[in-house]
Amino acid sequence: MSVNKINFNSDLAERDLSFYQSVDLPLISQINSANIGCLYHGGLEEVVQKATQACFHSNVSIGAHISFLDKENFGRTPMEWNEDLIYTLIEEQFRILSKLKDSQIAITHLKPHGALNNMACKDPHLAQVIVSYVKQHHPQLIILAPVLSELAKASAAAGMITALEVFADRTYEDDGTLTPRSMEGSLITNPEQARDHVQQMIVEKAIISRNGKKLPTPFHSICLHSDTPNSVEISNQICILLQSMGVQQLTLPELFL
Repeated sequence: MSVNKINFNSDLAERDLSFYQSVDLPLISQINSANIGCLYHGGLEEVVQKATQACFHSNVSIGAHISFLDKENFGRTPMEWNEDLIYTLIEEQFRILSKLKDSQIAITHLKPHGALNNMACKDPHLAQVIVSYVKQHHPQLIILAPVLSELAKASAAAGMITALEVFADRTYEDDGTLTPRSMEGSLITNPEQARDHVQQMIVEKAIISRNGKKLPTPFHSICLHSDTPNSVEISNQICILLQSMGVQQLTLPELFL
């Protein structure tokens, strides 16, 4: 990873029109890639259409944010799975996003959402099932996967373009996994604290656990969840930080050209 180039991404089109206007739109003006919800964990068709259009006009590359079908829990509750279910989840949500975007807008990456992502980060079998399906049916996609995860390992082993991701608004455990949201302090909502968290990861070229353990790793992308409180203010601070450090922000396709 070159420390002078990075991607900044966020999860968008997961809520209603009011949230889109007050949070998603300001984020689109600052991020480089968007993980677009595909209606399985939240969002509305109108919001997906508006978000993809706005991203296109702002040179923000878009990806399919694939989730369990679980709007009640925003896709953040672990669920039972089998291979056929995973194949259907990916294909149906990819079809939904393809249908709602304009034809000139490309889908350039895929990122699992919520519980599906967390499970694939820890379960090598699930990670392999996701990656092998994407490689067979959508081989051109970049897979956006958390650093040090089974998903990242499976993607790299399959020869897929793999963008390694760290989180601006989440704390880490000593094994490199995200602190569970059920634990107090797992979410970083203070803009200055989030900025310092990102700066430390860039400087140290590592993620730092909440216990202070340093886990060296390259990374290509910084994620900020749109529904984290103060996300727009956090985004402002991260962009100011990157500019001050001389780090150029690029879309995922630009980063891997």
